[in-house]
Amino acid sequence: MLALLSAAMPLAMTTTSALLATMDGSKIIQSPTIREIYQATSLHVLAFTSHGELLVAESEVDFNINDWDLIFEKARRICCGVGEAADVDTMLDEGEDGNGGLTGFLRSTLEGKVNSDLKWRE
Repeated sequence: MLALLSAAMPLAMTTTSALLATMDGSKIIQSPTIREIYQATSLHVLAFTSHGELLVAESEVDFNINDWDLIFEKARRICCGVGEAADVDTMLDEGEDGNGGLTGFLRSTLEGKVNSDLKWRE
């Protein structure tokens, strides 16, 4: 995504996604390892548009609606920075400014790139 944006490809919107696994039916892991994927109770991939709309939701194995609600909210926090206070699993979880999720990270990275590219004008 960053390569496309850096190359100035015209895009109607950007997308962000999250891979989540539930362990023992209660713990939700972001970006699980191969071993965690094989041990997972369920596996979920969710993608959101830059406007925060759900674009893709793919799930494997059995889960209930309560599990789905928790998975959806965690993925939405990761991708869009929306909902309850985000976990501090990684820098990308909250974005550099403490909110905005992956969308915020994309925005701040592009702003930095534009600023460095336009520095010659000073």
